[in-house]
Amino acid sequence: MNILHVIPSFAPAWRYGGPIIASLGLTTALAKRGHNVKVFTTNKDGDGILPVEIGKPVAMQGIEVTYFPVGFPRWYYFSFKLSHALKHNLPDFDIVHIHSVYLWPTTIASYWCRKLKIPYLVRPLGMLDSINVEKDYEYKITSFMSKIKKNTYMKFIGKHDLNNAAGIHYTSQYEKDLASKWEIKAEDTIIPLGVDIPKSNIGLRGHKITGMQGKLKTILFLSRLDPIKGIETLIKTINILYQIRKDFNLVIGGSGTKKYELKLRKIIDDNGLNDVISMIGNVDQLDKNVIFENADLFVLLSHHENFGIVVAEAMAMKIPVIISNNVGIQNYVKDYGAGLVISENHPELIARQIGDLLDDDKLRIEMGNKARYLCENEFAWDKVAEQTEKYYELILSKSD
Repeated sequence: MNILHVIPSFAPAWRYGGPIIASLGLTTALAKRGHNVKVFTTNKDGDGILPVEIGKPVAMQGIEVTYFPVGFPRWYYFSFKLSHALKHNLPDFDIVHIHSVYLWPTTIASYWCRKLKIPYLVRPLGMLDSINVEKDYEYKITSFMSKIKKNTYMKFIGKHDLNNAAGIHYTSQYEKDLASKWEIKAEDTIIPLGVDIPKSNIGLRGHKITGMQGKLKTILFLSRLDPIKGIETLIKTINILYQIRKDFNLVIGGSGTKKYELKLRKIIDDNGLNDVISMIGNVDQLDKNVIFENADLFVLLSHHENFGIVVAEAMAMKIPVIISNNVGIQNYVKDYGAGLVISENHPELIARQIGDLLDDDKLRIEMGNKARYLCENEFAWDKVAEQTEKYYELILSKSD
């Protein structure tokens, strides 16, 4: 198949986290299965732009990526040249996989697919639920404008794009359930995200990362620093646990806005937790493997997470996890016994369960092995790519 993926940002725009990692993983896995896979994206990277060649295909791990210049309004990822390229190149493709909603690449790709009669599916990235639509940002005016933009978009553009798609790609039942408010008419499927499965966990333990020295047991949080990730609840939990025991530390990896990072540091300082909690900032891929290798427990207490790719990454490294019941991957964790799923609103209970796991080396090892087994059976990229390929085939069979 000739497959085009359209996504607002792509590797190496790592600041956007899971969506970038997952999109690169899926496209390269599809290419390994013999498909001709291309990506159309923009060069937007936060307030700046990526140091990439514009308008020409760039080879990347078996796929071709073309970056188009982002223009005004940047928040909309507007790119006239992306529109021009879609208009003239879409007839070369059998199917188009669009990643995102609310943004220009989704709008224009959907439009030209319909115009040129190319079947397309949309992966909404967990952005269709009310939590995302009503999300608050640092500044009130930003929150107000975001809510207006998202609701207006869905009313006048988004529902039309989604209703006329050949399919909607959700990554979890949780994500699908939260999107039901929009009553989208298009058929849908649930295909999880994938993760690279390391051959073995060797050669990294013992390397030193700030905050992970000594004999203390390490609890790890690794994600984008955002209020939606439940970090403040985690700090409150750690504060409770630290009143009982001193044999652990918490490493917080990732970055966010300067204002929110300062807020977290102040909370840590106000609670006298500077000796137990380390904020280590952005983590590159090599350091990520080292950090995973030196962690005893991974915790993510998000208030909302459509899937949770970092949870899968931790489990692939045999790390037991504690996650909130608002993380889309929760059913897998429960079914395989790879960790604990708990309400993020009960820090006292979470503290007790973290303590129990820290005390039970045998249980942590058992959960870690089950976590790896889960990833091998459900999230290995070749299996995810095979499921995606079959869904493409189903869509194409209906469009004949």
